[in-house]
Amino acid sequence: MTNKQTINRRDFLTGTAAVGVGSVLGAGLLNSCSNGSVSDKYVPLRPVSEYFIPELGDKAIDGKPVRAALIGCGSRGTGAALDFLNAGDGLSVTVLADLFQDRLDLCRNDYLKRITGNEVADENCFIGFDAYKKACESDVDMVIIATPSLFHAQHMKYAIEQGKHVFVEKAAAIDAVGYRDYMVGIKQAQAKGLCLVTGTQRHHERGYNESYRKVQEGYIGKIISGNVYWNQGHMDFKCRKPEWTDMEYMFRDFFSWNWLCGDHIIDQGVHNIDVFCWFSHLKPVSAVCMGSRLQRKTGNIYDNFSADIVFEGDVHLHAMARQIDDCAGFTGEIIQGTKGFWRSSDQSIHDWDGNLVWQYDMTAQDAQYKQNSGYVLEHMDLVNHIRSGKVINIAECTAISSMAGIMARESAYTGKLITWDEMTTSDHCLMPEEKDLHLGNTDMKKFTTIPLPGASPKPC
Repeated sequence: MTNKQTINRRDFLTGTAAVGVGSVLGAGLLNSCSNGSVSDKYVPLRPVSEYFIPELGDKAIDGKPVRAALIGCGSRGTGAALDFLNAGDGLSVTVLADLFQDRLDLCRNDYLKRITGNEVADENCFIGFDAYKKACESDVDMVIIATPSLFHAQHMKYAIEQGKHVFVEKAAAIDAVGYRDYMVGIKQAQAKGLCLVTGTQRHHERGYNESYRKVQEGYIGKIISGNVYWNQGHMDFKCRKPEWTDMEYMFRDFFSWNWLCGDHIIDQGVHNIDVFCWFSHLKPVSAVCMGSRLQRKTGNIYDNFSADIVFEGDVHLHAMARQIDDCAGFTGEIIQGTKGFWRSSDQSIHDWDGNLVWQYDMTAQDAQYKQNSGYVLEHMDLVNHIRSGKVINIAECTAISSMAGIMARESAYTGKLITWDEMTTSDHCLMPEEKDLHLGNTDMKKFTTIPLPGASPKPC
């Protein structure tokens, strides 16, 4: 490779328009070994008409006021509400719902009111296990759902039934029954013409979208494998307070309990698995996974996983997730193709000789745009679609990647190979019976068991 040519932003945008790409997300840096057109060098994986790339400006388009209800007022829900309010003008959060009064009050007063001036009336604040129904039945345009993952499918489906547009955090579901309910909710939203966006913010990050575009244009060739990682230190946990009942303790520490969060290969690792599902347009077929619990202080989830997830066409994805202090950390994705590979760490594509083929230009992005947070841009895109009367529904990819995580988790818990067909049709359900959903004490033995794969060795 001798004559590398850098294409400036104007030429880059002109070039993408020439090959029929729709929206322009930002600048790109392209290094090429020839002066030929894209179509001369690469074979697209699929036509432009078969994939969606959002139009991402700096703020939502002007239009009618959009009022939102927030279900789940913890840190993620509060963050999502603030992101929504920062997405444009004429936006307000008018309804709040949570299990705990103190958490709702903190969100309402210390964040929404103090930071943005957004006020929520007393009569629009709901507490309890049925608070989500009251929020969805309120006079709002959309619902933001940031409850524990166990409830995502149930709450999303109910909001759709009430005719609301929905933003729902990942994961889609943590068991087979939840997955099927979620898929029903997706179909109901499509039938009603309602917008449905999920909290997989990489779908609304400019660099990821330009990388996705290049992969679809054939820059790495046919996808043959992938490696994804979410390795970090310990996840925040809550030590039990004397005044907390058994159930209150678990709900306040829900990231530590597999029946509430689905374990971290789903709760966090779904982001990375989702990137592979999104870029590849493939569905998982089977999973074999190993995991264990080495350093956890609370709950009953694992703190490390290593999964081999097989997708259609015998394409293998290695998904690693770890939450242990003082270990090597990395969060990101690498996808390999027949011509080269893409990596998320610097949004670049290289050929198999190590030459840089293309790289997203973050400097040009920062010069062009003021708003570059995927957390805000996902709400901006949702508001744009609501105001323009166009339907957006990107939830199916989240559902597929969540099921891939479920398959991996169940393989780690049991030591068995888990297939898509057996998992999606099973009666696997982590939702307790309605009588067991309360904030009192309970039989903790039902919840504290730590899964152990395989059989114990026979005595000597």
